[in-house]
Parts: sequence; C-alpha cells; structure tokens
Amino acid sequence: MKNYWFIGDIHGEISLLEKLLSAILKHDPREIIFVGDYIDRGPHSRKVVDRIMELELPVVCLMGNHELMMLNAYEDSAFGYNPMELWYQNGGEATLQSFGFPGFFSFQSQMEDHYLQFFRSLRMSHVTEPGTGLRVLATHAGVSPSIPVADQLLLKDYQDLQQYIQDKQLDMEESFLWARETFFNSPATLWKGYVVVHGHTPTLKLKRFIQTGHYPNFHLVGNDLVIRRDGEHGDVVSVGIDSGSTISGRLTGLGIFVNKEDANGSSISMRSLTVTREDIFPRDLGPIGP
Repeated sequence: MKNYWFIGDIHGEISLLEKLLSAILKHDPREIIFVGDYIDRGPHSRKVVDRIMELELPVVCLMGNHELMMLNAYEDSAFGYNPMELWYQNGGEATLQSFGFPGFFSFQSQMEDHYLQFFRSLRMSHVTEPGTGLRVLATHAGVSPSIPVADQLLLKDYQDLQQYIQDKQLDMEESFLWARETFFNSPATLWKGYVVVHGHTPTLKLKRFIQTGHYPNFHLVGNDLVIRRDGEHGDVVSVGIDSGSTISGRLTGLGIFVNKEDANGSSISMRSLTVTREDIFPRDLGPIGP
C-alpha cells in the first residue's frame, strides 16, 4: 500500500526520532517529509541532522523558523533585530553545544560545509500528490495570508525567501515559517485545492485557542495532532503535527495511505504514530474526505 509520511518538529530529540523512524520504515514509505525545526532546545541537534542525511529513501527536508534563525545569525542577516540574540533566546545555545562549538564565533568560522549546505538547501514547502487528485502541501507553520500560495510554491530555499521578504517589505513573522493566529484565522479558501500539513505550533498551545471557541472546526487528537475540517464534518483542510517534542517528550508522524483501488477508484486515509521514550501510540485517523 502506497504511503507517505510527514514528521513534526524534532528539536534535537534524537531518541524520539530514532524510535519514530524505526516504526515508519516498517511501512516501506514512498517518501518522508520533515516539516522543519530539527535543531535548538533539545540536546542532539547534530545527531538529528546526521540521521536525516543518512536516510536511504526519498526524503524532503523543509526549513523551520529555527533553521531560519540559525542561518540569519550565521549570515548576520537581520531586519530590525539582533539575529544572534534572537537565536540564543530560542534555544540556539543547545545547537552550538551539540556541534561542539564553545561559542558563536567559532560556529561562524568552523561550521562544516556539508552542514551549511544542508541548512541552506532546506526547502520552503513541498507538494505531495498521492492520488485521486489529492494535493498535500507541507510547510513549516502553515500558510500566510501575506504570501499567496502560488508565490510560496515558487520560493525554493533560504535565499529565495530572504529576497522575497525584502522585495515585498514584509516582516519575517509574516511568512509561512512563523504564522500562527493569522493562519488559523484564515479561511481554507486561502489554500484551496490543498490539504496543509504543518508543524510549528505545539498542539498543547493550539489547544488553548480551540478551547476559547475561536476555532470550532479544529479537532484535537489527544495532545498530539490537530485536524481542521471544512465545516464540522467536511473534508480535511489542514493537520498540525507538532506534539511539542522538548516540552512533552512526544514526537508525531502523519501517514497518508492510498488504499487498494476498487470499482470506485482508490481512497486515501490518514494514520499517525506518536512516540515517547517508553511507548508508541498508533492511531487510525480515517479518510481525508467526510
């Protein structure tokens, strides 16, 4: 059975990643898409990057806002703030330690080229088309109303994004690497024709918004995923998969499965795997459609 997997924010938690990959690889996936935030906060950012780079199957690695902060610090690129200070405030010190650097300046002068190439080549978004006309748009934080999806899909890497932000005179927080409330409050017509899979906002954080009643069509799956539908019982329009690895000790993968074709054609369903250091929680999330 064809299947494609999306892995949420890892943040240096190598033991969780190893456990999740072990479970996912048993399904013989066609492709694994990482939605960003491999580094910072957790203790093993370098090991996480090494593990991803050694995978021997099709892999797509997206940029997260933490990789963006790291590159901005490395390049000393800023828009009205100190990029090194911002990165430090968001867990950059743990990343420096994991790479063996005693401080920021040794990081700037001694970072190995193959790691820089990995970070600089991270993609902005990725579209997976598993079948039956379904298009899954993977992006770190979702979709930004300030950047049309058509423009987002044209941006390939860090340099493209930096240039776009400058040309459009946007704040970096307005991009699809940082969006939160603006994405959650936007109508799904903003990304019509796609199911968006994203990380960035931990489910426990989004849960607080849902409980205020502002997002009635967002459905919690434990404290690990959030599924948004087009109306109460309509098609899935987005899935948040950030289980808050360093906070909760949990990491989630979302699987898109193309079920066996019958007289009515193939059907597509979702499953998830959430791992802790001790356990694994498989879930059948049902069909993409209503």
